[in-house]
This record gives sequence, C-alpha cells and structure tokens, in this order.
Amino acid sequence: MDMPTELPANANETQTSSARAINAACCALVAITVVLRYLGRWVLGRRVAAGKGRTKEVYGMDDLFNVLAVLTFYGLAVAVFITTDRGMGVHIQVVLFQGGLKGLIDYSHAVFVCAIFYNTTLGMIKLSVLSLYQRILRGVQSQVLPTVVWVVFAIVACNTIANVLVALFQCWPIKAAWDLTILPENKKCLDVNAFYLGNAITGVTTDALVYFLSVPIVKPLQMDTKTKIQLLATMLIGGFAVVTSAVRLGFIPALLKAQDGTYAMAVPMLWSVAEPAVGILVSSMPAIRAVRFLWRAPGEDSYGSNAANSTLKSRTGHIQLHELRTNGQKDVENGKARESDNDSEEHLFVGAYSGMKNLGAISRTTELEVSYSQNQN
Repeated sequence: MDMPTELPANANETQTSSARAINAACCALVAITVVLRYLGRWVLGRRVAAGKGRTKEVYGMDDLFNVLAVLTFYGLAVAVFITTDRGMGVHIQVVLFQGGLKGLIDYSHAVFVCAIFYNTTLGMIKLSVLSLYQRILRGVQSQVLPTVVWVVFAIVACNTIANVLVALFQCWPIKAAWDLTILPENKKCLDVNAFYLGNAITGVTTDALVYFLSVPIVKPLQMDTKTKIQLLATMLIGGFAVVTSAVRLGFIPALLKAQDGTYAMAVPMLWSVAEPAVGILVSSMPAIRAVRFLWRAPGEDSYGSNAANSTLKSRTGHIQLHELRTNGQKDVENGKARESDNDSEEHLFVGAYSGMKNLGAISRTTELEVSYSQNQN
C-alpha cells in the first residue's frame, strides 16, 4: 500500500464532529431511559410492598437482558468514540498520512470491536422484549402465543450467538481481521462482504419478527380501547428499529465497495449506534409507565377511600355498588374479595380467569365510567 507524502486537498472534509455528537446523544438517551426504567421498577416495588400487587415479583428476565444490553451498548459507544479518534469520518489518505499503516491497522481493530458489541447489544435487546412478552402472557391459559414467543426467543438467541461468533472468528488467526501486515497465505478469512450483508438481512428480519409480534399479544389485553391503542403504538415504535436496520442495510453494499473506507464508514456506523439506543428505549417503555405512580402514595388505590356508595356507569345503564372499602391487601365488595392492580406487565391480562377451565380466548371489558357519591349521615 502506497503511503501519501502530503495531505490530500479534501483533508478538511470530515464527519468526526457529527459522529461524536450523535454518539454522545445516543449515550444520553440510553442513560435517561435506564433512570426512568428502574425508577418505574422502584415505584412498582413500593406499591407491591404496600399490598397493591398480585405478585411480589417486580424484576424479571427482561430486566436482566436489559442490563446486559445497556452494558454492551456503552461498550459499543466507547468503541465508536475510539474508532472516530482513529480515523472514522476522515478520508483514508489522511489516516495513512498521519498514522501510516499502523494508523489504519488501529482503526480496523476498533471497527472489529464495534462489530462484536453491536451484534451482542441487538441480541440482548430483542431477548429483553421477548422476555417481556412472556411476563405479559403468564395470565393466558392458551399456550399458542407463549409457545410462539419461545420459538422466536430460540431463533433470536441462536442468531445472536452465530453473529457474535462469526464476527469474532471471521479470520484465523483472529488478529488477521484487522492486521493488514499478515500475508494472505498466512491467514484464512470468511467472505466479509457476504457476512455483513447476511448479518444486516437477518437483523432486519428478526427486528420485524420481534416488534410486530406485539400486535397479537396486545390485541386481547384487558383494557379499554384508548389505552390499548396507546400501548400498541408504544410497542410499535419499535418499528423504528426495523427502519434503522433497513437503512443500515442500504449503506452496506456501497460501504463494502468503497475505496475510501474510513470516510464511508461514518454514516452506517452512526445508524448502528442509533438502532440499539432506540431499541433500549422502546423495550423499556412498559416499565417506564409505572413512573406515573411516583406522586401517589404507595397504598393509594384508584378507587379512593371512604366511598360508601359508588355508581358504575356503562353504555347500557347503571349498576349500584355498595360498601366498597379497602381491607389489607384486597378490596372487599359485598363479601367478595378482589385483588388490586399492581400495574405490572403481568396484570394486563385478566387474572380472574385463571381458575376457569377450557377458556379458549381472552375476554375484554366494556368501556366504563366510574363515579362516586358520599352518604350524608
């Protein structure tokens, strides 16, 4: 490889500032998401401790995969900062002039690390979302949807392991993936172009499969239509992750053919950072919803206290309710116990049906309006 003896005319044309800014913005977005997610979990824990929940389980496997996703995301972000410092977004002739062949090798090494963190992060995010689906589906007696989710979980897990292993062992010896001084006869490498294209295609496919699986899961939920639409819209924001995967896929062919690889890498690399950042946000939205109870006393119920009489108004008329009062962990109405909502993902389904047999479908309720009146004695 010929080393340039002077800076090229376009040496001042760089993308480093925008690369650092976008990478930093994604880091800030993930940090805010983590704070809100686990603040929501803490609020939910307080309500459960106050006896407002059906279960004492606040954290689940989705939180474990979320932590792993966040850790590997920041590994990716650090690697991208290092890649930028080593020449990403700068013309390759500038990199060679300033650092020589060693500078280009250092840059390639940083890109190699980015690929490992990127594939790991995406896998953890998808597994977190699928684990959340399993928590939601615990209230369903039909095993069709849970089985489908487990099948997709296995596909995503296997795909993640395969992508990480191929990224790690794309060449033998491993350092041949970035060390340009190793001669072709002394190394064995996979077809890198085929790997990156295949990786991008499977990424788009599994993203679509995971996020759009929320539609058949949210559709039968026990909630009013407005809330259901809001929740479905929240989950389908994950479609942006599919879009970012598709956009990144569009850049791959041109990147693989580019002669000025260090400069051409900047845009697809930034999309590779934005994609997991949005994925972490979307996968955390159901947990963040619990933050709305932060300004409510842990034991406070939505029905309020000291309500001697209440009226349940439906579209077909009025149903008079009497002697609605709170007793310990359960609301007691005319001698019948009703457990309280713990606002967790698991309560989205009707727990009261768990004792019924041969229930083939999930029921939904009519939109209701509740008003209360106080007896004057």
